Amino acid sequence: MPKQPKRASRKRSKKKIKSKKRIPKCNTKVKKIIVKKIMTDKEISAKEGEHIDFSHYTQKKAHGVIKEDADVYTDTGELLLKFRKNVICKSITDKALDAYRKQAKVLHSNRGASSGVLDVHKLPNYVGKYVKPGKFRTKFVRKSDGKESKILTSNLSPSNIVGYYDKPDLNYVDSPPCRLTAFNRDHPTLWKQSLPFVKRCDQLFKQLVPGRHKIQKKKANGVKQFRIANTAFTTLTINYSWRTGLHKDSGDLDEGFGNLVVIEDHTNPHSYEGCYLGFPQYGICVDVRQGDFLAMNVHEWHANTEFIDLGGDTSKIKPRTLKNKWYFNRLSMVLYFRKNMTRCKHLKRSKQKPSKSRLKYKNTSYTKYL
Repeated sequence: MPKQPKRASRKRSKKKIKSKKRIPKCNTKVKKIIVKKIMTDKEISAKEGEHIDFSHYTQKKAHGVIKEDADVYTDTGELLLKFRKNVICKSITDKALDAYRKQAKVLHSNRGASSGVLDVHKLPNYVGKYVKPGKFRTKFVRKSDGKESKILTSNLSPSNIVGYYDKPDLNYVDSPPCRLTAFNRDHPTLWKQSLPFVKRCDQLFKQLVPGRHKIQKKKANGVKQFRIANTAFTTLTINYSWRTGLHKDSGDLDEGFGNLVVIEDHTNPHSYEGCYLGFPQYGICVDVRQGDFLAMNVHEWHANTEFIDLGGDTSKIKPRTLKNKWYFNRLSMVLYFRKNMTRCKHLKRSKQKPSKSRLKYKNTSYTKYL
């Protein structure tokens, strides 16, 4: 009698083993691609700030567009990117979308080369005539008082910073060198809502590029007060329907890696194709869509291809927004570590808004800050 239960348990275990054998194994094989430069360093740098159309990636010597899982290396052995499809669930991206949607649409004029070659239709309304213009930045005469500005401006872009930043707030003379962004300070509930998304991106970063993640996480641990939720990130750049010009990211940790995610705004009916993230010097681009994850070397030249409008009523869209194609349902985010955060290792983080406004003090001794 005591042996019967043992026989029964053995039978059950055999059944379990059989059932496991019926489960098909996932295909974990990822395509590996080796790319060579199709443009010299001189040729590509001469195009800084310019838009690179998809036709560039259809040349015979180019690789083209990636739409499936892939690891891409240069012919010198350097990792250029790792791309994975459908690895971030919609329940997480929806929370991030609701948190960032409004902030991402705010226009800023300080994006330099990534905002494109100077275009009168994209400049702020307060800009009069140019003063010593460069390719993508210029001083200007203000329309309001006819005086020359002391600062440079570039094209307006629906691009914003959230998280922590390693530059003072120019609106205040007593702003610390490292600080909360205005979004975090003014919308703590929305920020908290988006953290599961940031954590998921950190997990994918660690999984795909462990060596770079380890270095970046160590740097982030050195400035815990400016680290996002125990991740390797300090900052996100969020963009809404924005096609970037050719540029390299300069504020990121050199030994780190960029992380790009796209969320498609389900409340916006204006769908699109295109806007691929491309590395034109290597003739390769990636179609990053909802739920995908791209780990990328942001210190290589990169830019977006053109948007392709899939149709829809645009009669109620403002003329400037329509002309500049700032109306598509594409929210893109780059997550990274700001390298100058390391200088603020011993600085205490403050949630308070700085008190000494530049406007209030502009005719006092504080003018040395202006």
